[in-house]
Amino acid sequence: MKFNFVNIVSYNRLKKLKKMRISITQNNAKLRHLFKLSSCTSLLFTVLFLSSCQKEEKETNHELKTFPLSESNTNYENEGLMEFAPATTNPYTTQNMLTALNELKLSDEIKCDINKFNIRVTHKYIRFEPQDSIEFNTLKADTTLILFDYPLDRKITKGGTYYKDPSLSENEFNFQWCSVPANKSLPINVHYTVLAELYLPEEDTELVQYYETEFDDCITKLVEYALKRTDNFDTTTYDENLTQGEETELKRKTNNKYTPKGNIKVQEDRLNTNLNLDGVKVRAHRWFETRECLTDNNGNFNMLHQFRHPVDYSIKWERGNYTIMRGNLGQAYFNGPHQKSDWNLVITRSSSGGSSWLYAHVHRAANRYFYKNINGLRRPGNRNFCYWVIDNANNGNSSGVNYSEFCRIFGKRTSGGNYYWSDEIFSTTIHETAHSTHIILMKAGLIQFGQVSEMIRESYSIAVEWVITGIEYQGLGIGNYGLNNYNPNINPRLMYPNQLAYQYWRNGINSNSYTPLFIDLIDNFNQTNTIYLDQNGNPYSPNVNDQVNGYNLRDIENRLHKVYGLSTLSAELKGSIRPQGVTDAQIDNLINSY
Repeated sequence: MKFNFVNIVSYNRLKKLKKMRISITQNNAKLRHLFKLSSCTSLLFTVLFLSSCQKEEKETNHELKTFPLSESNTNYENEGLMEFAPATTNPYTTQNMLTALNELKLSDEIKCDINKFNIRVTHKYIRFEPQDSIEFNTLKADTTLILFDYPLDRKITKGGTYYKDPSLSENEFNFQWCSVPANKSLPINVHYTVLAELYLPEEDTELVQYYETEFDDCITKLVEYALKRTDNFDTTTYDENLTQGEETELKRKTNNKYTPKGNIKVQEDRLNTNLNLDGVKVRAHRWFETRECLTDNNGNFNMLHQFRHPVDYSIKWERGNYTIMRGNLGQAYFNGPHQKSDWNLVITRSSSGGSSWLYAHVHRAANRYFYKNINGLRRPGNRNFCYWVIDNANNGNSSGVNYSEFCRIFGKRTSGGNYYWSDEIFSTTIHETAHSTHIILMKAGLIQFGQVSEMIRESYSIAVEWVITGIEYQGLGIGNYGLNNYNPNINPRLMYPNQLAYQYWRNGINSNSYTPLFIDLIDNFNQTNTIYLDQNGNPYSPNVNDQVNGYNLRDIENRLHKVYGLSTLSAELKGSIRPQGVTDAQIDNLINSY
């Protein structure tokens, strides 16, 4: 029986999470990894399962296609570490707002009843400092908090895809910055520092009654003066129709508010089109005024909140029960433009990098598995499930690795080489997530899962991958996607199991772990009499006698906790889930083929 365990050699819960070494041993493989515990791992487990998904493939030329982009679309190519301007005086402190109001009054620059302003602490600017995974997960569980992995009071000079506070080591949890109402109850037992007590006129509940009245201009006037006196006034053009160099402050209306909205798409190279991205968490923030929402099925978003000034748009690659990380370096972001107009984005990749493109396709798969139609299969149950996405290849030649509560997803076939196709990234993400779902199905979790044969583990995940990826791409218009006659590539070792439904598999020739066993239980195709070509162009017929069809993967999934190998699988297949017309002899012939 082949299985892989990650044995935690030692660990201590420290006030600051320290580096942990984990020894990984694999039967039939000389492989050792150095694993560093992150926010995506649980301190409750002392043993973690690891499964590598090997691809039997050769490097092929995968040219990047060019897709037509409308004028409103944005191809924002900043990747890597975010960069910020030096810190400035905070314009929103209660003291600065009081001073600004008094100076406006003395200079007679504000023509309104200033007594309507009740300058007090309306919000607090907080930096949460989680010390371990328990604090971090407690913090993440509060869905009322709009958390940023980077500070809100510094201007972004380079909008990268991640940020790590320089005062922290690689193995410490990143700080989480946010603005909260002054009376909000904060998560208990989570370390934090109040960086500033704020007065936000734009968020003052006592001033809502004056919106869209003449006094609304006075609110804007106070905010802008507070920004000017601290050298933070935004000189960005407010009206995109104005030419550069015009005095925009004289051209615009002070109460010209704007609701951030737009559309998010991603370049999809299997379909040669741009797909709408749904379920994406889009954010708009300006200093401490923050809003977020999810894109709809058409990729559209609307913050349903009016801002007075340009906002910083961004995507935080997370949703509810999962998050996407830039490797083990931290939360993955896409930082968009600073503007006062719609944000219409097409996420592409280029020769200079494709991290955001990878995040988008991992998100597509995770969003499907967690929230959309998957033919009744179980949802992954792990809260704060993590995907570590690597914009390169795995030295072990696997496109994905599962560590029970998080997965590594690799974007390239070889180091510095070509990217996987969009649907291969999608498919790999589904496959690796299916391993974690399988663990949840086992009554004793990882301990019991470790007793399951590698063939059962991998072949089950192949079937889940085949079913869910098929739902996705058949729904996108490829009617035979993943079926035995779907063959978009010359090399049948690419893009398994979605090409030819992995029916070209041969016992004793291909991997004994990655098989179409569970697919054969579902489909109505017997590959025995089909001629395929091997990588050298030689014809052959698979040595699998598949006369079985009609099983439902959800029914099999419900019995999977009793399956450890071929014999226990056979017993379950002959039980209550057996479709009408399937005989014991047919089941035996299929099982014996493996």
